[in-house]
Amino acid sequence: MEDSPPLDIEKPALDQVVGATVKTHRMLGGLTLAELSTRSGVSTAMISKIERGQVSASLGTLAALAGGIGVPLINFFAGTVEHSDVSFVAAGEGVTVQRLGSGFGHTYKMIGRAEASHVCFESFSVTLEKPLKPRPLYRHRGLEFMHVTSGEMVFQCGEAKYHMKPGDSISFESSNAHGPVELKTDRVSFITLVTKAVSNDV
Repeated sequence: MEDSPPLDIEKPALDQVVGATVKTHRMLGGLTLAELSTRSGVSTAMISKIERGQVSASLGTLAALAGGIGVPLINFFAGTVEHSDVSFVAAGEGVTVQRLGSGFGHTYKMIGRAEASHVCFESFSVTLEKPLKPRPLYRHRGLEFMHVTSGEMVFQCGEAKYHMKPGDSISFESSNAHGPVELKTDRVSFITLVTKAVSNDV
């Protein structure tokens, strides 16, 4: 019996990979297309085309978008690198995605990322501090898991609200509108894991 030949899995085009990553960071930052357009100086129509992988954006345009979101430009190319099945981040390290004191009012660090042929995930360490500025609830494709490590907050998912304390966890479909709506302590920290299917459709 002969060994089966390895499956030839077609990978998404570079523009699709970069565009999907731009969209992911925009949504994690709680920005609409219009808000990112204002921050970056790139038109909403162009941003939409970039996120759908319909155009090949210049480095200058991507740099403007990265600056508008508040992430390093290199983050947009993370999905273009071959990944192994192991990701190690030492304590206190990770990629700072948004610094406290910006328009978002919180800090989150990417502490892990992995991608296979059918699924990918990104994990973040998030810290919120009072005052919690008004922000839209997040909504995106995939599944999400959160675990509170310190502090207390009210977290909304869909129509329900949950008073979360250290040690509490919540898992949900990310298409439900979700996000922190009230801090019960001056500072709240939690770990969140976002996972979604990998597809050629952006």
